[in-house]
Amino acid sequence: MSRLHDAMSRRRAARRHLREERALARALSAAPTLESAHEIAAISTRR
Repeated sequence: MSRLHDAMSRRRAARRHLREERALARALSAAPTLESAHEIAAISTRR
């Protein structure tokens, strides 16, 4: 049962990471200026 729980936990973590990556890509593409896109990218690298 522990292996199943671990597998489900890894899957949830992977999906959460992909969701965050898609949100970052949306934020970068919607940034009004190149400077704001740079700020968004800089903030994301500090996470």
